Amino acid sequence: MKKEIIKKILRKDFSVAVIGLGYVGLPLSVVCAKSNIKTYGYDNDTKKIQKLIKKRSYINTVSSELLKKYNKFFFPSLDFKNIIKHEIIIICVPTPLKKNKTPDLKYVINVINDIKNYLRKGQTIILECTSYPGTTEDYFLPIFKKYKFKVGKDIFLGYSPEREDPGNKNFSVLKKNIPKVVSGYSKNCLEIVKTFYKLIAPKVYAVKSIKCAEFTKLLENIYRSVNIGLINELVEVCEKLNIDINESINAAKTKPFGFNAFYPGPGVGGHCIPVDPLYLTWKAKSVGVDTRFIKLASEINENKPKKIAYKILNIIRKIEKEKKLKKILILGVTYKKNSDDIRDSPCIKIIKILAKYYSKNINICDPYVDLRKGQLREFKSIHLKDIYKKNSNNKFDILLILNSHDIFDLIRIVNKSEVVVDVVNSCNKFKKQNIISL
Repeated sequence: MKKEIIKKILRKDFSVAVIGLGYVGLPLSVVCAKSNIKTYGYDNDTKKIQKLIKKRSYINTVSSELLKKYNKFFFPSLDFKNIIKHEIIIICVPTPLKKNKTPDLKYVINVINDIKNYLRKGQTIILECTSYPGTTEDYFLPIFKKYKFKVGKDIFLGYSPEREDPGNKNFSVLKKNIPKVVSGYSKNCLEIVKTFYKLIAPKVYAVKSIKCAEFTKLLENIYRSVNIGLINELVEVCEKLNIDINESINAAKTKPFGFNAFYPGPGVGGHCIPVDPLYLTWKAKSVGVDTRFIKLASEINENKPKKIAYKILNIIRKIEKEKKLKKILILGVTYKKNSDDIRDSPCIKIIKILAKYYSKNINICDPYVDLRKGQLREFKSIHLKDIYKKNSNNKFDILLILNSHDIFDLIRIVNKSEVVVDVVNSCNKFKKQNIISL
C-alpha cells in the first residue's frame, strides 16, 4: 500500500485536506494549491468558509488575489464527512493554554471527534499543531486501535511542525523557502510524509521520531523566548548604567560567530512564544523535571508590557506638569511588525493600562486591524491617511510607537508629534531631540 500511495503523491493524483484555516492552515492550503495539488480546506467557522468561497481572504499573509489565482485547486468546506475522500489529512488548529497555564488541546480533540468516523485505510494523518512531545501518539493511536487500523500498514501517522511567521517578508510557506522538519510513526509513515512535503517545501529534514519533531518546534520557540527574556532583563541593567542597549547589541552582532541579535521591545505575543515554552514546562514536570530557566524567561517576558506601560505613564505625567495633554497617538497594536495578528499582543496590554488614566486622550492607528471590533473598539481609531493630512488640528502631544509596521511613514508622523516615545527602536536614525527610546 505504501508504494501505491507514494506513486499517487508523485503523480499528484491525490487530494489533501487541511483542517483549520487560520494563520497556519490557510497559507499551507494555498501553497498546496499553488503546487497543483487538489486541496480541501476545512474549518467550523462559517464566516471564514463563506469568505473563502467568495475568494476573500481574512489574513494579510494570504491575499485575495492568491485565492482567485489558485481557486481551481483550493476548495473550502464545512462538511467534514468528505474527509473520507482524501489521502492526506493535515491538522492545523490552535493549541492554547488554559487559565492555569497548562495545555489546552480541546481543538485537537474536536478535530478528532469531527473526523474519526470518516477515516479509512490508505490515509495519512499529519499533525502540524505545536504541542508537548507525545501529543500526536497520545491522541491518534487510541483512535486507530479502536477502528483496528494497523499504523504503518493500513493507515499512516506523521508530524511536521508549522513554521509560518506572519509578517516576515523574507521567509514564508508561500515563498517555499522554509525547510520542513518531518517525522513518522514508522518507516512507511515517514516515507509517505517526506514524499508529500517535498512537493511544497524547498528542503525536507527527517527526524527519527514524532516526539523529536514535536520537541524541535518547542526548542525553536523556547530559544527565542529565553533570549528575548535575557534582553528584556538586560535593558534594566543598561538603564541603571546609562548604556544604550541597542548600540551594544549592534556592536556585538559584528562578531561573525557565537552571537545572534535579539532586541528589546514591548513584550512577546502571538500564539507561539508566550505559549510553547509552557507546554514543555508542563510535560517536563510530569516526568519529574523542573524547567526553572524556561519559567524565568516566560515570567520576565510576561511582565514586560506592564513595566513599559508604567514607564510611559511616568513620561506622560512629567509632560502634564508643563502643559495640558490633549492627544496621544498610538501606532501599532498587533503582536509583531507587519502582521494583522493581535493574539496575546503586548501592545494591547500596554494600551489597557494607559487607558485607566488617559482613555479620552488615546487615538490608535493600525491599518492591519479593524479597531471597530474586539478589544479596542472603545478607543478612537485614526486612519493613516488622516494622520498625513496637513491640518493644524491634526497634531499630537505624544506619539507612542508600540509597533512599527513598514507601512508607516514615521518621519511624517514624528514631525506631527511634540514628544515621541519609541518602544521598538524604530527612530534610532532620526536626529530629533523629542524622541525618547524605551
